[in-house]
Order: sequence, then C-alpha cells, then structure tokens
Amino acid sequence: MRVFASSFFLLLTMVCSSLLAQTGTLDEKDKAVVVFDLRLDDMRNSVLGKKLGMEAQLAGVASEDEPGPNEIDRVFGAMSLPQSMQEAMMAQFGEVKFDFFVKVYFNTEAAVDKLLVEIDSESAETVENDGKTFYEMPADGPVPAGLVYMQVVDSKTVELGTKKYLFHPNRKLLTDNLMAAAKDSPEVPIRMAMDFAGAKGLVTELVEMGKQQAGGNGPAGMFIDLLNNVQDLSIMVGMNEEDLLTIKATGVDDEKAKELRGGVDAMLGLAKMSMQQVMPMVEGTDPEAAKMLGVISKALKAKGSGREVLVKIPAPKGLGDFLSKQMENLPMLLQMGGQPGGGF
Repeated sequence: MRVFASSFFLLLTMVCSSLLAQTGTLDEKDKAVVVFDLRLDDMRNSVLGKKLGMEAQLAGVASEDEPGPNEIDRVFGAMSLPQSMQEAMMAQFGEVKFDFFVKVYFNTEAAVDKLLVEIDSESAETVENDGKTFYEMPADGPVPAGLVYMQVVDSKTVELGTKKYLFHPNRKLLTDNLMAAAKDSPEVPIRMAMDFAGAKGLVTELVEMGKQQAGGNGPAGMFIDLLNNVQDLSIMVGMNEEDLLTIKATGVDDEKAKELRGGVDAMLGLAKMSMQQVMPMVEGTDPEAAKMLGVISKALKAKGSGREVLVKIPAPKGLGDFLSKQMENLPMLLQMGGQPGGGF
C-alpha cells in the first residue's frame, strides 16, 4: 500500500509538472511590474496634438529607409525589474536581470517591411518556437546578442522582447496588482503603471538611498519613506479638453493609504504656495497664463477614500492655443538667448 501511495504521489507530481509546463505558469517574481501604453494615433489626433502640430513636428524625424513615428499608432509593453540594486548594477557587465516585451502597432505594411529589410541587412538569425518564427537581434552597443528577439505578429504589428516573455505560451505576464491598475485606468493617450509591492526589494533599497541623500529622517526623508505605503501607482496623461494629468495610487492598506494621502496633500500644498507666490508676477506679464496656472493650482489636492489616493489636474481652457503660441515664439526666444544679456 505504501509503495502504491508513493507511486501515485510521484505520478501526480509528474502530471502537475507537465500541466504547469504546458500552461507556462510564470513565477510571481518573474512577472512584469511596469506597464506602459502609448497611443500615438490618439496623441496626433487629440486637441493638444493638433494645436501643437504634432504630426508635422514628427514628420521627417526618421530616414526614408526606417519607420517614422507617424507610422506608429500604438506602443504597448511591460517589463520586470531587478530584485535589488546589486542585480540592477550587473547590467553594465552584460548580465541583465529583467525581462520585457514591446508590441508596436504600425499603420502601414511598409513600416514592417522596412524593419525586415534592416534585420536582413544585419543577418539576424531566425529561431522557431511553438510554430512561430522569431528573429534573434544581434548585439547593439551595451545590449548583448541573444537578449532581444522580434516576432512579426501580422502585416502591421511586431513584438520585441526577451525570450522568457516573448516565447511565453499564454502571455500572462503582469502581476495581479498591475493587471488591476491597468484595468481601472481610463482610455487616454499615455498610460503607465507600476506595481510597487511586486518590486518591493528594489523599491525598499531605493527609498533608503533616497533618504540618505535627503539627510535621513527629516521632512524630505519622511516624504520619500511614503513610497513604502504604495501598492501600485498609475499615471495617465490626457490630451483633450478634459483631465490633463491623473495620478492614482493604491495604498498597502487603509491606514497606509491615509498616511500617503496626507503626505501627498502636504507636498501639493507646498507646490500650491510656490505657485501663489509667483502668481502676481505672471498676472502682470501674461494674464492668460496666470488664469491657467490658477486652474492647476486649485486642483493640487489629494483625494480618494479607502486605499485609493487620487490627484487630478484638469486641462485649463485654452491650453492648446497657449502652448502653440509658445512654440511659435520658441525660435525667437532661442535667438534672444544667444544674444548678450538675453536668456541664460
């Protein structure tokens, strides 16, 4: 009976191991703790994008034989982080302790063709995995050969990344905290999120280093220490006449979130005081700018309840026209800066 039980247990272990291998379960420590989503098409067609002439500004940035930024509609990706500063420092010796993937959505098939021509010219080796073809990218400066791979997903989409992520069968690469943070974020042109709890080892070291640089446990050190209260953090940038900037954090628990909310509110209060001090000078030189500064100043407050900490900065009315005007004046300002007594 004992032999049967041992054999049964061994068989069960082998079956479970086989199933885990097939489903590609990734260890939590190996999952991505940073995710980003850049919707360039939305940027170009947004109110701010059009006012700033973003499409025209980006035209001609790339050479004719490589894809330009106007040929990209979206860049979505995620990455893990080293577990410690020691692991992070190993990158300079070619030992990279993180993984990543980036998915690039082009709006023309020609853009992907240009990439493939460039890869062929670099004699990149092909690797077959699970019926898919990947290109092993050659060494490029500090990036060692064999670190980055590329896959053509379809005629307008490519993926780049490390083997662990790009070859993963089910692509469940984000931590649960990161998935929740990304899911709750609004559809805006720029979205980023980080799972602080998932990168706790590195975050703790960076907090301690920051506190030492700030002189220990003084006011600045206390603010830096609040990063230990964060479970995840999301940053969202809008480019239409709605919310310009949204910063949302989830506290480790209700009490930590309350401390975080109070600390963030205090920091924003200091920023508000600084803005109010310069307001009379701005009003005298540019009333329009002063009005927009007032809108931003009024919004500098941490809100939220429970574990949520929320800061929302609205887009001041006329911001696009104001920034467009500043860009038009930029060449003249730069020219003044190069004259005696002008600029810096």
